[in-house]
Amino acid sequence: MSDIDLRSVMGEFATGVTAVTLNSESPHGITVNAFTSVSLEPPLVLVCLDHDTEAHELLDSGDADGYCVNILSAGQQILGECFADMAEEEVHPFEDHLTTTATTGAPVFTESLGYIDCSIHDTVEAGDHTIYIGHVEAADLLEDDQDALTFFEGEWGTISNE
Repeated sequence: MSDIDLRSVMGEFATGVTAVTLNSESPHGITVNAFTSVSLEPPLVLVCLDHDTEAHELLDSGDADGYCVNILSAGQQILGECFADMAEEEVHPFEDHLTTTATTGAPVFTESLGYIDCSIHDTVEAGDHTIYIGHVEAADLLEDDQDALTFFEGEWGTISNE
């Protein structure tokens, strides 16, 4: 099977969109749809990061030891595009969008549907990605009355909360 075949098939799986931000010295983020809960006790979630990304390098080197999963609303598509290097315009996400921090110090986008702030619990190497299992240090619903941002067949979309 070729990489293209797998990418095409995986594109048929509709996902939500997150902006994972890191608690590195300089703010950094990456768009991630490979995100899921792992356990409620203890509270664990995971994200998968490609080895060729700056986010992976920051976590792998120890320059960041925590991350925040910001669940993006439909109105935050520009953040998804920016952190996926798909934005057609210049975007300054940490200057143009309101942020705060939670326990780990990773940026929280205050207009997200919600966030999950994590310290690194464990890592698993898997092919060209690393699975970062995070221990949930803080989580909150923020703008959960907004529509969710989705990605399906290479296109941005939404799911209504009504």
